[in-house]
Amino acid sequence: MSRAPETTVPSGHRTVASVVVTLLALVGCGSSDADVAGAAVEDYTGKTEADPNAAPKPADPTTFGAQVTTTPEPDAATTEADGGPDGSTPEAGAPWTCTGSYGTKKASSGDYYITAFGCWKDAAGVSHGDAADNCIPTCLAQAKAAGLCLPGDTGKNCEERVTWFTADAARFGCLARLKVTNPANGKSVIAVALDYGPSCTTVEAKVKKEVLDASGRVDRFLFGSDQGVLDRSLVHVTEVAASTPLGPTTP
Repeated sequence: MSRAPETTVPSGHRTVASVVVTLLALVGCGSSDADVAGAAVEDYTGKTEADPNAAPKPADPTTFGAQVTTTPEPDAATTEADGGPDGSTPEAGAPWTCTGSYGTKKASSGDYYITAFGCWKDAAGVSHGDAADNCIPTCLAQAKAAGLCLPGDTGKNCEERVTWFTADAARFGCLARLKVTNPANGKSVIAVALDYGPSCTTVEAKVKKEVLDASGRVDRFLFGSDQGVLDRSLVHVTEVAASTPLGPTTP
């Protein structure tokens, strides 16, 4: 959104002016010469008068003239589109690229950020859902043909029956079996790819990294709670045989 031009004092001048006022205030309030000499007099370049050759300090969002990039604060709830940054950075490997609706390129390192979606059941058989998802997996027909779901199952019925599932079928193929491991605690689970996604533009573009969308059952087993993309919760993914049973793996 554009604004009408305003007449303002350049930021550097404002900063220097404010420092002069501060020093005058110190002297006027009975400060000694030593107090004044010991004060760091800074301009917006981050250098001091006492040491003009000092290296610029890191950009600070409150420093005038600094080009600062900040991460938007997350919402309280964690979903595909929000979460809480943990300060981690994408791992080394081939650069992330995603030019279509969904990611089709596998992470060369096997590492992904995980998110939660879909309809599933917990260990007590209680149903859970994702208000932002219609629970109609892209691979529904294949799941029925393979016997994972019953012929008359709706998408919701199918996802709840399978429970241990992921999206990312555009990367791995419908019904691919994936071993998903949380490297921080060593927990692993076998899940099946039932759907496409997550979105390149609204999910992966936020972290510039491949994302594995998984059922809440998978997230909660590995991390104890649903994860959002900005949580940057790292998992390692390997493809396993189609006959591998779904669910937690034994050490």
